[in-house]
Amino acid sequence: MNIWQDLVKTAVVGTQRQDLKITPLDNQLGKVLNGVDINDKEGSLLSAAGTISLYQQAGKLTAINNKITLKTCELDDLPYCKQSEQHLKMMLSGEYSAILPEWLKLTASAKKVVSPKYLPELLTLGKRQQNLRKDILPVLGKRGIWLAAQNPDWNYVIGENIDNIWKSGSLEARRNLLEELRQSEAQKGRKQLQNIWSKEKASERAILLEGLKVGLSIDDEAFLEDALEDRSKQVRDVAARLLAQIPESKLVKRMIKRVRPLLNLHNNNIEVTLPQKCTLEMTQDGIDESKYIPSLGEKASLLLQMLTSVPPTIWSDDWKKTPTELIKIIADSKWEKLFLEAWTTATVRSKDIVWTEAFLKSSVRLYQNLNHIDNSIINFLRILPCSEVETLILDVLQQSDTLPFNFASPAFPLLIHTPHIWNEEISRTVISSIKSCIENNNQVNNWQFGLALGHFSVKIAPSIYHEAAEILNFEESENIHKSLTEAIDKFLAKLQFRYEMRKAILM
Repeated sequence: MNIWQDLVKTAVVGTQRQDLKITPLDNQLGKVLNGVDINDKEGSLLSAAGTISLYQQAGKLTAINNKITLKTCELDDLPYCKQSEQHLKMMLSGEYSAILPEWLKLTASAKKVVSPKYLPELLTLGKRQQNLRKDILPVLGKRGIWLAAQNPDWNYVIGENIDNIWKSGSLEARRNLLEELRQSEAQKGRKQLQNIWSKEKASERAILLEGLKVGLSIDDEAFLEDALEDRSKQVRDVAARLLAQIPESKLVKRMIKRVRPLLNLHNNNIEVTLPQKCTLEMTQDGIDESKYIPSLGEKASLLLQMLTSVPPTIWSDDWKKTPTELIKIIADSKWEKLFLEAWTTATVRSKDIVWTEAFLKSSVRLYQNLNHIDNSIINFLRILPCSEVETLILDVLQQSDTLPFNFASPAFPLLIHTPHIWNEEISRTVISSIKSCIENNNQVNNWQFGLALGHFSVKIAPSIYHEAAEILNFEESENIHKSLTEAIDKFLAKLQFRYEMRKAILM
């Protein structure tokens, strides 16, 4: 724009030495500039500069393609969850966000959908947190699905073209698609993987092969056995790990045959003979000499790897001992950590319910001897049906000598890792324990107590909120430590939020 260049030159030289010349323009800008008082040299320069600057910032109207039409959204046939909008707003803003999955599940079960004004935030949250998507999808309604189709960032709602994903999608997208397909059509998912198998790089084959863990069965054995001979060690390791999760697989049978001669129960003591070397056949089945654990030694590390692939029921059947009895037999022995590590992994792989219950009742022993045991506890609780988990927790609570707020209590890891909301009986038992803790004047560490209450506040049954509030209504004169009363207040506030949220949704 020449007029701007003229302004700059005048400003550099100075209005006393060069007059401002405004080139006539035949547009709206020209009309405004024509009204500038050129007798006021400094004022006219600043006015013209400001006017042109605003004109440039205003930009231009974008071209409109009248051929493109946006399909109108259909009306929702389910009611909006208006009564609980304020709860959703608070959780989306970050307050009580841990309760959002509960809100989503309740809303879906009540056959209600999210109000339109919160759909963008919820859809964006689903993009960031993949674990929430399965709960978000049922509450979007027709408007939410329509809205998601307008933004590529939200395509997880409507899905992308499946053929295009298999051909050119990212590795993550193909892995997710495989797992989704395996949930409903496991055989079709495996065949789709076989179709693209030879075209993939080794690292990608390994990651995609992990997707077979969903819907894994003996039907996958032939393909996985072939993968044991893959040129990539990554692929072979994944294949071996998956085959170890199929109790009736040939790999598991080979492992049982190798390990049985190495272990013998004699006079309530497990006698161990360590393997002498790692053979080629063992290597082909996923045993890795490089996975050396210094605290065990080279040969014991090999034994550990083999034991993780042997369903633990083999030992209880062979030796005519219950899992609980075998756990007691190895207690404080030289091989306790090795057996606990091996048997917990093997129990999760084989999904053995009897061994799962035995380990959950011995959870404190596991915490004392193993690293990363929380993941095993979580996996154990997923193996058991909901009713059995509740029965087990009540049994542990009633038999334990320590309050559940103490990290040394066998009930503590079960309570915080329960995958669902407790029933009222467990909830009342925990409330009674809270009262006992307060009345007995700080039997546990205040920090532990506060942390435990934070976990418990999202697990306890909201229906007993009023009972809890009455039981935990302590007078200021009762000489209770301030940190404990603050923890109680936060606990009750979150429980009240969940109670009122549930009540609003179900109205």
